[in-house]
This record gives sequence, C-alpha cells and structure tokens, in this order.
Amino acid sequence: MTQASRPTLKIAVIGAGFAGQAHAFGYRNAMMAADAPYRVELAYIVDPNRALAERVAERYGFDGVLTDIDEALASDVDAVSVALPNFLHADVLARVLASGKHVFAEKPIGRTVEEAEALEAFAERSAAVTGVGFSFRRLPALAAVAQLVREGRIGTPHTARVWYHADYAADPRGALSWRYSQEQSGGGALLDIGAHALDALHFVVGPVREVGAANLSTIITERPRPVAGAIGHGASESTETGPVTNDDVALLAVTTETGVNAQVALSRISTGVPNSLGIEVFGSEGFVSFDSLRAGEFVIHTQAAADAYSNGPRTVTTGPEHPYFSDVAAMPGAGVGTGYAEAFVAEIQEFLRCIVTGTPIDTDFATATTMMRVVGAAFEAAATRRPVAVEAAKAALSV
Repeated sequence: MTQASRPTLKIAVIGAGFAGQAHAFGYRNAMMAADAPYRVELAYIVDPNRALAERVAERYGFDGVLTDIDEALASDVDAVSVALPNFLHADVLARVLASGKHVFAEKPIGRTVEEAEALEAFAERSAAVTGVGFSFRRLPALAAVAQLVREGRIGTPHTARVWYHADYAADPRGALSWRYSQEQSGGGALLDIGAHALDALHFVVGPVREVGAANLSTIITERPRPVAGAIGHGASESTETGPVTNDDVALLAVTTETGVNAQVALSRISTGVPNSLGIEVFGSEGFVSFDSLRAGEFVIHTQAAADAYSNGPRTVTTGPEHPYFSDVAAMPGAGVGTGYAEAFVAEIQEFLRCIVTGTPIDTDFATATTMMRVVGAAFEAAATRRPVAVEAAKAALSV
C-alpha cells in the first residue's frame, strides 16, 4: 500500500486528563508501525476544561479544541477515544456508540456488571469497531509470555500469581478525587488497577471461573478534598476532608476455567513501588514470569532443557521476534527497550488496523465485561465470605 493510497483516519479524544493524554500519545506515534495501512489526523481534543484541552492540543498536535462532546460526535471524525472518570463512561460511551463512529474506550466501560453488560449489548449492535484499552496486553514481553503458555512451552499450567502494586495513593494527602468514591468509581484498587491485572490473568491462562475468597481493605480512610480543576494524584492543600469509600488493597483467590488456581494481589498504596504489574505461571514442565518494572524482558524455565548442572530460569530480552516489538520500538533491535508508553502505541495501532481492515478487535467490550464480572464476584465474595461463581455473580452496587 503506497502512502498516497492509505486512508486518513480523523480522530477525536474525549478527556484531556492523564488517560486521554496517553491515548493521544498512542495516536501521535501510531505511524511507527512498519507497514501502517492508515494515516492519522488528530482532529479534536474534547474536555470541559478548555485551558487543559488547549495545553494538550499544543503538546500532541491536535487541530482543534472542543468543550462539547456532541459537537465532536456531529463532526466528520472517523473514530473517538473515550478516557473519562468511570462515572461518565456509561452515558458518554452510549452516545458515542449511537453516533456510529468507531470507539476506543479506556477501561472500565462501566462501574458495575449491569453497566458493562448494557454497553456490551449496545456495541454488539454496532457495525463500528468497538475496543477497550487493556494496554498491558500489548507489551511485547507479556504478549510473548501468553504465547508461550498457549503453545504449551511450560506444560499444563496449574498455579499462577498476578499482582498490580502502585503507590499513587500512598500519600494520605492525596486529594479525594472520584477514584476514592465507590459510587463514582465502581471500585478502588480492585477495579482501578485490578482491571489490568485480571485481564492479564485472562490473557495468559484464561477467564476466571470462581472467586474463592476476597479481602478488601481501606487503609487511608480520610483524604483532603480536591482543589477545583486539579487532575492526577497530587496532594491537596485543603483542610477539609472526606471519607474514602472504596478499597486500597484487594487480595483474591480465584480459579480459572482451565483449572488454574491463582492469587491476585492489588494495592494502590504500595509505598516505593510506583507501578508494577506482574504475572507468574507454573506448569507441569516449567514456569514463566513477567514484571512491568522490567518491561523489556521475561523469565522462563523449561524442563525440556534438562541439564541438572546448568539448567535454570533464564531472562529473555525482547526483540523483533516478539509480538508488537517491530511496530513500537524506536529501533528494530533487541534490547532497545519497550514499556508503558509503547503499550499505548501498540493498542492504538491495533485499533486503527481493525478499522481499516473491517475486523473486530480482540480487546472488545465483551472483554471488558468478562473482567467486570470477576470484579462483581469479588465484591460478593468479600461481602458474603463465601466462594462465588463468576457467571452467577450479581453486581455489588446499584448506582
């Protein structure tokens, strides 16, 4: 496909906060793909905070700034990214889906199982590509780990451990944003970062069948109220405080549909560990592990290389042989490094490819609902102190 024959896709990003800027970064760099079947035009950044939107437009090269979502949907853009606080997603995503435009949503698509299921049903009726941003799947090392497990390189998986440790909420002076409200967020660590950890578990060893036990804890119970217009996780100077109504730490014991027993550990107050998503899977013939703090590598051990003297776990550095690498790395050679930023580039590249080729994306709204059902089961297991089958789980809240 020649450069002249590639279609130009006009993009609007709704939400100029951190997540929206990550989506903008992905679109800005989507042309890194070795043979991108598209060209990208950043048409609009949309946010009611016009000053913030103007700064983001200048930084990433958007042609225009809008404060009205409906104005963006009435425009000639081809695709819309939605990256807003959780409590806005159900309304905004429904409006975007109704417009018929292709949509790429930040996770989660809803605060409850019911919200997610309703949006999934809406998406299934749409002819557009409807994707969700489970970005960690696009890291070459994690994608390679999933591929190795599927190929049987560690035999039959039987045990797994997945975690997401972050410290963005470790400072008790951090402002009481919507993330700390159960009603507005739908969940604390369990949903905010747990969405990625649970999806990684689903990606590598298959969907969760049952939540055997769940323990949810709130360690920092009061926070200062935010200053108007603030974004991110920064400290607030306000002397007025309010209650935190969701979890700082979530610990789950789960079983997958393939019979793998797994531990899930989630914390947003892991002081000194800024952002670590990891997974470790043990099988009948070896194990694999990945930690996003060392995103450009993974560890594998297989009994097939049996040598009692020198055999053992080995670290593999990602390179062009691994998924996504050649399309996102600055240079096409092993060891140049890929990480959090490249994952956003890869997920946007996949979304745009699907638009051009008219194929569904593998991280669709159904993927998001599958994850959300585990969250719902975890809430129910924590409340009842009993195991809960995921398909039978009810949403923990009505909001």
